[in-house]
Amino acid sequence: MEILAELELCRRLYKLHFQLLLLFQAYCKLISQVNTIKKEAEVINMSEELALLESCLKEAEAASDSGIEEIEIAEASQASTETAIHSLIEALRSKEFVSAVAQVKAFRSIWPHDIFGSSEDDPIQTLLHIYFRHQTLGQTGSFAVVGSNQDMSEASSKLMELNLEIRESLRMVQSYHLLGKIKPGVSLVSTGF
Repeated sequence: MEILAELELCRRLYKLHFQLLLLFQAYCKLISQVNTIKKEAEVINMSEELALLESCLKEAEAASDSGIEEIEIAEASQASTETAIHSLIEALRSKEFVSAVAQVKAFRSIWPHDIFGSSEDDPIQTLLHIYFRHQTLGQTGSFAVVGSNQDMSEASSKLMELNLEIRESLRMVQSYHLLGKIKPGVSLVSTGF
């Protein structure tokens, strides 16, 4: 009986060991990502750009709903989701907002529940997500607050402040870490973190 209890204890310790290993790996990945973000020189607030784009798209959607224009979508843009996204980005860049709204609706019928969403989703929000994702591809430190009728400038400035505080805290931690390497006999304690 005692052997079975020891065996069960060993199994649980073994399982715990690997759970802790996974937790440690996730922690290392998080630290690596935070370090990457810390190295970024600037935080990019795309809220105004996306809010302007949102208002243009709403006007375009209203125009397309009233049936003013009929948009033809090129077959080449329907070859794959990548070409479709490229077509949408080009339409947004050239300010062909009615075309962009019509395209996202058409692409939903070709690729339902894909990056273009489903027919129940708001096409404007889908276009904003695709545009933001494309504009920030490979970058860190970008954010946008859109879609609210309230003044979001206070929330936006608080997000910027918070981001700067986190960066400053990371710099302090890194400087403590460097000081610890220089003077290995000295123990540093900080209560600010």
